[in-house]
Amino acid sequence: MELGSIATNPNKVRLLEVIAKKEQRIEEVAKKARIPIQTVNSLLSELVEDGLVLREGEVYRISEKGLKAIREIREDAGGKRR
Repeated sequence: MELGSIATNPNKVRLLEVIAKKEQRIEEVAKKARIPIQTVNSLLSELVEDGLVLREGEVYRISEKGLKAIREIREDAGGKRR
């Protein structure tokens, strides 16, 4: 899996981690990730397009591909977030 654009963008990593804990609406994701909602909206669109996050109505949830990406990023970072 190509992790380049995800692993080098800490906001994308943070969004994946937040959504992996619980499926939620964009407002909840933005609040928990402490990222402006406009930025979250843009990044979630990219993550959905890449198949890492699934959108069901107004709710976002992590995909299997997204879970795998998080595991690979953690392994590359030695198990620690950067």
